[in-house]
Amino acid sequence: MTIKDMRSVYPISWIMESPAFVGFMRDSLSRGTDEFLIADFASGEHDRVPSFFIQILPELLCDVNVARESFVYSIDLHSLRLDSLLGDLEESGLLERARVVQAKLESMDQDASLRPSMIDFIEEHLETAIWLDDFLIGENRFPPDCFDLGILNNDVIGYMHEYYKSYSDAQLGVQKVFNLIRKNGLLVVTMPCSLYVVDNISVLEHTGFEYVEGIDIDLKNEHITLIEPSSNPETFSRLGHYTFLVFRK
Repeated sequence: MTIKDMRSVYPISWIMESPAFVGFMRDSLSRGTDEFLIADFASGEHDRVPSFFIQILPELLCDVNVARESFVYSIDLHSLRLDSLLGDLEESGLLERARVVQAKLESMDQDASLRPSMIDFIEEHLETAIWLDDFLIGENRFPPDCFDLGILNNDVIGYMHEYYKSYSDAQLGVQKVFNLIRKNGLLVVTMPCSLYVVDNISVLEHTGFEYVEGIDIDLKNEHITLIEPSSNPETFSRLGHYTFLVFRK
């Protein structure tokens, strides 16, 4: 797959333009013996995030001595979306390191459950189970500080603050995201304000995250512009651009 094709199929691959993200991944994957855990918060039914992190990223980091296996937990409230995602992951042969979990962001530390078909797969392939699988099956919730990396893909914060504001507590949801990421872990926010303009930087800094880096790419000429913390959110994720923000806990 060429770089152009990869970026077309996996837009999230643009995050490899972030020195902070690449440095974090190189350091994290090359040290330690436990699993590297990734949360795809509010994942929806698309498999691009787990596919990228499980299949594509290791190829891009081919010069890294990978000591830790990555596991991706796709978290969404809607069971039908998750079951559709699970089917795609099964077809792609990714279920050994991909999980689908039904949970609401605001209460995922109190109520979170692997989908029944996911549990069946784990019980039939016990060699793939890790400690977080056992915890979810036994406790039906996520423990604090369990993820090394969190992903909020495609304007999730905008959805939380605008589209779902009548049905959810956006600030509480962001706080729970913070609680589930380990100290010094990263949160990557892609395409902020693509539909709803919300000051992602202020929201996440207020929660306790430290803003590390932001990058905007003009897809026509691949020109890269760094995003300053004081940048106007109205300028984020313009048509024909790919934008992402990186935060540290």
